Amino acid sequence: MNIVLPHAPNGQKFPVMVYVHGGSLLYGGANLPIFDGVNLVSQSIDMGMPVICVNFNYRVGLGGFLASEAIRSELQHDGFEGCGNFGFTDQQVAFEWVQRYIPALGGDPDRVTAVGESAGGISISNQLVAAKPPRFRRAVCMSGLSVAIPPWTMDQHEELFEAVCRCFHIDSSRADALDGLRRIPQQELANATPAIQGVLSGTGNPCLDGWFYSSNPCVIQKAPSWLEGLMLGDTYHEGIIFHLNLLHDDFISIRETLQAHIRNEAETAEILHAYDIHPDLPHNELLERVEHMCGDAIFKIPNYATALANTRLRDRKALYLYHFDQRSRIENSLKGTAYHAHELLYLFKNLGNLMNEEENAMAHDFAAAWIRFTNGDAPWQAADAQWKVWGQDCAQAICDEAADEDVRGYKRMQRILAMGGGETWKRWLAGVDALVNKRMNLGKAA
Repeated sequence: MNIVLPHAPNGQKFPVMVYVHGGSLLYGGANLPIFDGVNLVSQSIDMGMPVICVNFNYRVGLGGFLASEAIRSELQHDGFEGCGNFGFTDQQVAFEWVQRYIPALGGDPDRVTAVGESAGGISISNQLVAAKPPRFRRAVCMSGLSVAIPPWTMDQHEELFEAVCRCFHIDSSRADALDGLRRIPQQELANATPAIQGVLSGTGNPCLDGWFYSSNPCVIQKAPSWLEGLMLGDTYHEGIIFHLNLLHDDFISIRETLQAHIRNEAETAEILHAYDIHPDLPHNELLERVEHMCGDAIFKIPNYATALANTRLRDRKALYLYHFDQRSRIENSLKGTAYHAHELLYLFKNLGNLMNEEENAMAHDFAAAWIRFTNGDAPWQAADAQWKVWGQDCAQAICDEAADEDVRGYKRMQRILAMGGGETWKRWLAGVDALVNKRMNLGKAA
């Protein structure tokens, strides 16, 4: 756990921002320099709105989310319940630590805001429907809700468990199978995960274990009554993170994978047509459009649907929505895109030396919005159905959906959400998950 503290004279109690790192529930960590909270906390002091910034590590990958009946049985033997959501229970321990000890460090346990990006936002979304949710009052889910990495059934996890055992030549039926897995160094398990999952960059998947959840994490959620404020947002080029996993796909494989889940050829064709995806496209243009579709399915449409579903927060003006369109100028393969996680450079302000004056000014404003939200204030002023747009070339605006239609395609989102009486988009999302994470390859290489 990393904690950045402002000076707290005279027994002051400051609000607390608890940041949950991303990484597909498979990798990543809180100790990366990009997550250093000193610049963010320093700005909060300069604004006269000091916050404490906390982040922490939690188990990821096979160590964090592997589940099986063998693991469940051993846990029950040792007096525990549940199975497979070890990374999430780690997170709950961290939030419990904050509740118990942050007052001694000048923090207010009744003013905790959970902030997460990608798998961090997905984690917070899962915690909102946990049977025993952590104590926080406000939440920010940046590029990720619970449907983005679908929790698996025990049967699905059993397939993964069998594949892991096969990879390391362990008989999964033996009583000592778990002991055999424990003898494998954690780095070897992590290194083998792409081969086991059959994809370059896969995911860790939560488990529908009958214990962790109080309600279904696989559907669009309404925030619990105790949540006082919610912020949701995305970046323009979300789907670019799937580029390497899609390199060997063509129109036929894309259509067949989606159709296997949608199970309606007319609906599959309608969705592909909505994104102007057809067999005559050059491969690079095909991938670009498919990545955009997948970014919509996994990140943007769930945000939009969640905004529509949360009437209580909307009516209380406690729901805040944003899009991050600012393009990167950093010299790497993502230059020129508003890629998944790009906004973290503006939140934590740890690459200011690579930003120009306008970008640093935008970073100040971006961080200020999160600081105000953590302090219980409105991060920006917007009416219903308006989104804060952190735009290209450091432009900022509050946009009506109608005025921003050409950029976002809200009407397309509405059509897809309405297809099949509201059920088609769920099957489409499952198809997109299979496509970008190559679920059909699970265990084959192993």
